[in-house]
Amino acid sequence: MTQDKSLIKGLKKLRQIKPSHDWVVFNKSQILGQDTVSVYNFSFFPYLKPAFAGLMVLLVVFGVSVSAKNSLPGDPLYFVKGAYEKALAVFVSDDEKPGYQMELANARLEDLAKAPAKNLAPTIDEFQASISQAAKNLSGMTAVTSNPVAIKKIVQEAKKLEENRQKVESLGVIIGDGASSELDSAMSKIVENIIKDMEGRTLSEDKVNILDQMKTLFSEKKYSEALELYLINQ
Repeated sequence: MTQDKSLIKGLKKLRQIKPSHDWVVFNKSQILGQDTVSVYNFSFFPYLKPAFAGLMVLLVVFGVSVSAKNSLPGDPLYFVKGAYEKALAVFVSDDEKPGYQMELANARLEDLAKAPAKNLAPTIDEFQASISQAAKNLSGMTAVTSNPVAIKKIVQEAKKLEENRQKVESLGVIIGDGASSELDSAMSKIVENIIKDMEGRTLSEDKVNILDQMKTLFSEKKYSEALELYLINQ
């Protein structure tokens, strides 16, 4: 509900943003040519008007999205950044979704490191939501049969999460452990399932040594390192 209110508030702000006259004229000339715009002014080609209008809308949306990319919590276009990132999730495969959600969580941690103190709370909520969603996606994942590239992405983002978390907490920002515990639990189940799968196979001496190392890392709760060890020895 809070996200809906923020989105509505952000949309109202977005409606107030108007492209300058020079910007509009420039893009018209670039798309259709200066002569076409000035001589014909579309009076002889009325069927071009809807297409041109749609193209101009896309240009404005694209321009706003690019501008929002580097926005921080509290900036007028920050909600566009979040909405755009979430919209992209539709195009991500099931295997890649955990890694993508962890990437979003990392993005929020990076925002937290730069954001003014008064704007931290909503960004922390976004971070926790991304981590929670990543954990849910991970819980339905079978690492043994999953795309190795997707598993590699998870390992990379998990390591980055730990680095970013330490950086943010060193600045005095408290982000809580609730969602992170969910992620650890999901990661532990993946590693545990891999260990059980390996235990049920006939392994070479090298593989037995790898399995023993994975068990040690698992007992130390170093789940991303255990996954990485598994990946590089496939």
